[in-house]
Amino acid sequence: MAIILMINHRLAFFALAALLIAAGVPLAYAWARLLPDDPPPFPIEPGSFPTIDEELPQEARPPTKRDLVAIPLLVCVTLAYLIHFPRFPNAIVFHWLNSTVSPAGATWIIIATRVFLITACIAAAVYAALRNGPLRIPLAAAATLVLILWLLSPLLTAALLSSS
Repeated sequence: MAIILMINHRLAFFALAALLIAAGVPLAYAWARLLPDDPPPFPIEPGSFPTIDEELPQEARPPTKRDLVAIPLLVCVTLAYLIHFPRFPNAIVFHWLNSTVSPAGATWIIIATRVFLITACIAAAVYAALRNGPLRIPLAAAATLVLILWLLSPLLTAALLSSS
């Protein structure tokens, strides 16, 4: 607890902002990797340019296979990132949950959701480390940084708010 009071609020803000950006970049890159590649903008007809006759014709690329395990893991890592993003409407979700379910049930749902998302982040990091694929590096980086965000954001937020 004493270390929280020793951290300068400017340093806490910088560290939290850097951690949020660092975790968001691999997530965005991983979501962009899921989109199919665009075809070339202008097909060049043979004979229209002197060097095009020497080139081999383009082969039709086989469709890429989707990794059916990495995509749900990426969704879970993204949800874990969004929950710890500043100004995420946690209070609205908690209030809605308390109004629909009993307070004890709502507490257990919140705890179970957090445990599930942390477990999914660990599973995504392990899966990306062991499995080869196009989402390997961004998924591993995003899962690791989101876990670090879950670990450090309460401390950094407390240090940020305790500036006196």
